[in-house]
Amino acid sequence: MRRTLLLTAAIAGLLAAAPASADDLVRARVDNLSHPTKCAEFDNVYLTLTNPRARSFRIEVTPPVYLADLKVDDTAPNFDHCEAMKDDPKFKFEPKTLTLYEDADTRILGFTHEVSWRARGAEVVIGDVDERDIHLIQVQKKVADKFQEYLVVYPFDGYWRAKPIPPQRFPEAAYGTSFLIGPIEEQHRPIVDLDRIEIDGKNLVFKLRFARGGTGELKVEKAERDGVALAVKLDGLPVTADKQAPFAGIRSMFVTPDNADTARVVWRTDGGLFTENVMDFKSTSTDDVRFDRVELSKHNTSAPDVSFRGFRGAGE
Repeated sequence: MRRTLLLTAAIAGLLAAAPASADDLVRARVDNLSHPTKCAEFDNVYLTLTNPRARSFRIEVTPPVYLADLKVDDTAPNFDHCEAMKDDPKFKFEPKTLTLYEDADTRILGFTHEVSWRARGAEVVIGDVDERDIHLIQVQKKVADKFQEYLVVYPFDGYWRAKPIPPQRFPEAAYGTSFLIGPIEEQHRPIVDLDRIEIDGKNLVFKLRFARGGTGELKVEKAERDGVALAVKLDGLPVTADKQAPFAGIRSMFVTPDNADTARVVWRTDGGLFTENVMDFKSTSTDDVRFDRVELSKHNTSAPDVSFRGFRGAGE
């Protein structure tokens, strides 16, 4: 009964998020490019968002509806049925860890790993730091005298992950669905090729310059236990002769509804609210879409839901 009430509240929240008038909004076309897998460590879920008019939107990352009732959080890797995973290219680096920024409330760390699948990444600029070999940027917030991680970005391929500040009983709560911001292209896998990331640590703003043209900005508006809110702006994204690349997308995992990082697509149109299994969903045009779970997962049980909403065009 409690889970039903929580789910009802979450759906009501999605409906309530709609403005009284949607005349100032544009819609994103959501297309599903996912394929089945039996491997829980492979990102087989891939959905893209496209609209050449879209210039800004919000990403909201919230706990799954069952988190309050969760007794055990399973975050361990599961490589069953993963024998066919293909090897990535390997380029070697000198490992290091940098404190890129720290104040009373925020810490931002940069990590260079020993191996990466790409030879180069974005230039990362923050304060006096100017680096080209940072594989992972980690953003933390001080909560009860301890820094808690809630956002990461990978400068070598443009992937982001966010999670709410973890509950006290699950301090290592899982990340789940990744998202891409900017012109998506295929380079061994879907990526956003970032040329430069300039970080304002005090105001939690990431200014992005894309290798294929155009710029973006991601600002952390909220990082609390009940969710993370990110405001995104885009400008000047490249357009080919016949189409524009998707301006955003998600990568995630689905094996079964109870073994998934995301299991459903929930979207709103003028006709109402719609829900479909992520593997059955095809496409839609919407100004509000959420990727979520309602069944306890055997994998990354605490991983959050991810919503995209409030798409607006230039001057709107």
